[in-house]
Amino acid sequence: MTTPDSQPSEPRITSGAFMPDPEVIAAYIAALDIATELDLSRMLQRLVDLARHVIPSKYAAIGVADASGEITDFITSGISSLERTAIGPIPRGHGMLGALIRDRTPMMVTDIAADSRSVGFPPHHPPMRTLLGVPIMLGDEVLGNLYLTERLDQPAYNETDLQAVQVLATHAAAAIERARQFSRAEDNRRRAEERRDQLTVILNSLPSAVIIRTQPDGAIELANATARDMFGESLATSGEVTFLRDDGHVLPRHQWPGMRSLHGEIVRNRQVRLSLPDQRIIPVLAQSAPLRDRDGRVVRAVVVLQDITPLHEAEQLKDDFLSLVSHEFRTPLTAIHGGAQLLAQRGDSLDSATRTALLTDIVTESASLERMLANMLTLTAVQAGRLEPETEPVLVRHAVRQAVTAAKSRHPDHAYIVDIPEEIIPAEGDDALLQQVLRNLYENAAKYSPPGSTITTRIAEEDGHVIIRVTDEGSGIAPEHLDTVFERFRRPGADPTIRGMGLGLYLSRHLMAVQGGSIGVASPGAGKGATFFISLPVAKDSM
Repeated sequence: MTTPDSQPSEPRITSGAFMPDPEVIAAYIAALDIATELDLSRMLQRLVDLARHVIPSKYAAIGVADASGEITDFITSGISSLERTAIGPIPRGHGMLGALIRDRTPMMVTDIAADSRSVGFPPHHPPMRTLLGVPIMLGDEVLGNLYLTERLDQPAYNETDLQAVQVLATHAAAAIERARQFSRAEDNRRRAEERRDQLTVILNSLPSAVIIRTQPDGAIELANATARDMFGESLATSGEVTFLRDDGHVLPRHQWPGMRSLHGEIVRNRQVRLSLPDQRIIPVLAQSAPLRDRDGRVVRAVVVLQDITPLHEAEQLKDDFLSLVSHEFRTPLTAIHGGAQLLAQRGDSLDSATRTALLTDIVTESASLERMLANMLTLTAVQAGRLEPETEPVLVRHAVRQAVTAAKSRHPDHAYIVDIPEEIIPAEGDDALLQQVLRNLYENAAKYSPPGSTITTRIAEEDGHVIIRVTDEGSGIAPEHLDTVFERFRRPGADPTIRGMGLGLYLSRHLMAVQGGSIGVASPGAGKGATFFISLPVAKDSM
């Protein structure tokens, strides 16, 4: 009988020819059958089924071990799924299976129960007596073991069986390693795809345009969503895109940020203008850098273009604002300073009427300054999100009458008509903010209406809202200017001789929005007056 430490005998030689045993030939054929299978679990199951067929056995199994020798996968053949469930957890590499891994030598056992390496079987395990097992080796590494039990048609396993199962184990080792490499490659591919998809999401989420240009001619290889939106259809035909200097002159192609980086340069914070076929010119802040391969050669260039149109607009807005403020403040300050200086230097020599007129001008102009400053401060608070309205039921009749009384004192040369139904109900709003909006509306109506004209106020309840309409008989608004009335620093169609910062209506729109209301305008046209209307929801307690 062959002992577990015995080596398999050499194949038989007949008449000078090398003639392997049929079982060994069948093992080689079986090995070829599994050679092309890359899925590890399918390959192992196929192998164990073939092993039981090549060496007729009732049962066969493969245990795949980790680096510590513990069995992590256990594939069987000849045992039903119900029997596997009844047996319980897979073996961990103790007893005879562990000996195969630790000793790295094959074993042929005629009586498992009598072998000193056996630790017995768990409950419900099928009875097994004979065993043929070999370690699965790849160089010096033990990948697991392959064993068969209960040889059919003969009482025990022999050396020919051992030769055949060793052939299968050798090919199993190569197949396991091949399948593992394929699995690792697949994992790497999936991780690479995940990273690519994550990078794509990140790039498409960026507010700046990101473009990858390739050698040798700077063709666009990749563009994020912002770049596609910025370039439009011209992205595919980048020859139609032109970069301009700040002075408007065309920037030669070899001086474009991406082309410079394809020659190894790093471009930082270069302000240029992007001229597109659809006549758009976009000011951009350009960054670019070369991308090199492992040999240090520049193969690509990454270009980042930030649309700085808002910065240019903000800069222009700041300049316009400073110019406007200096102009608007100069007139009242001149009047205040001149009147005060005249009173201080020659007050005693002036008659009473002149002194009164000078003082009236000082009071009027200082009040005008106070209103402009109040509007500016309120607007700053609104835009910074610091203005918290205190909404409550507002007596609209009272608010309107207060605003009209204040308007009469400032502009007594206008007639004021107020039409308020007795049954008008309160609105939900902020009384102080509503008063500020009404003051702006009356100031606007008086400013753009001729002396002696009438300013009419009507209040009505419509569809759950309280509507206040202020109508003047002034210069009116042309239809093409209606959409820009509430923009800041805009006075569309206004008489240029009439002073104003263009902030009142812009601020009023924000003040109505923060308290849950709205503002609008209607006009029959230039020279035909205008009606401004504000809307607040009916007070909750009144519904």
